[in-house]
Amino acid sequence: MTTAEQSSNARLVYGRIDESFHQVAAAVVEEVLVRLGHTVDVVEGPHPEMYPQLAAGEMDLFADAWLPGGHEVYWEQVKENAVEAAVLYEGCMFYWAVPAYIPEDLVSSLEDLAKPGVAERMTTLTVQGTTPGAGLTMRSEKLIESYGLAALGWHQEIGDLQAIIDTVNQRMKAGDWFATPLWQPQYLNDVYELRPLADPLGAFPAPDRASLLAYRQSWDNLPEETRRVVARINYPLEAVNEMDRAVNLDGKDPLQAARDWMERNPETVNRWFA
Repeated sequence: MTTAEQSSNARLVYGRIDESFHQVAAAVVEEVLVRLGHTVDVVEGPHPEMYPQLAAGEMDLFADAWLPGGHEVYWEQVKENAVEAAVLYEGCMFYWAVPAYIPEDLVSSLEDLAKPGVAERMTTLTVQGTTPGAGLTMRSEKLIESYGLAALGWHQEIGDLQAIIDTVNQRMKAGDWFATPLWQPQYLNDVYELRPLADPLGAFPAPDRASLLAYRQSWDNLPEETRRVVARINYPLEAVNEMDRAVNLDGKDPLQAARDWMERNPETVNRWFA
C-alpha cells in the first residue's frame, strides 16, 4: 500500500489511462502537484489494469474517471476505497459519428444505419473500435445488437486509440461512407467535420464528468494545502481537445502540452491556487 506522507514534498504514485486525451487531462494535475512541491511517479495502462491498482492502494491518485456512466463498471470496483477528489472537466460523452459529407437526411441517427439502403451505400460496415476494456467498446458491442445492425453485417473490430485515429484519417481522406465510435474530448472532432448520431435507445450514457480519484487513505494524509488546490482544478472540455491536438499533431509529450496550455490560461490556473 502506498500512502502520502504529511509533507509538502510527499512522493505520489499517480495513475492514468494510456490514451492521449486521458494523458493530457491527467498531466494538468501532475503539473499542479509538482508546483506544490510533490514528486510524482506516473504509471499508466488500460482501464482494466488501472482501477484495480487504485482499489488496492497501489497508487495515490488516478485520472480520469468518467462518472457516473462511462466508467460505471470500474467505479463499482473502487468506490469503497476511493474518493472523487476533483471534477476536472464536464461534458465527456460517447457516441458514433459519420462524416458530415454524408447527407443528414439519410443518416442522422443510429437507427438509420439499420436501413438496408444506407447499409448498401456504406463503403464499409466495419466500425473500428478501441481497446476491449473501454466503456465505448463495451457499449458499442451492445448497440450493434440493440439497433439491429448485426443482421445487416455491421460489426466492431477491436483495436486501440491509434487504430481509430488511423481509420478516421484514411477514410476521411478517401471520402468513404463509414461510421466510427467516437467521444468527446478527442482532437479528431476539431480536425474533421464528424456528425454525432442520435441515440434514441440510450445505448450511451448521458454526458459525464471527468474526475480525479484518490485512494481514500492517501487523500486523507495529503497536506491540507494540496487537497485544497487539487480539489479546485477544473478546466473546459475544449482544453483537453487543444492539448490532445498538441500531442497528436505537434508531437508534444502530455506534460509539455499541459504546461503550455496552463501558461496560455493563467487566470484559470491562478484560481486554483488562490
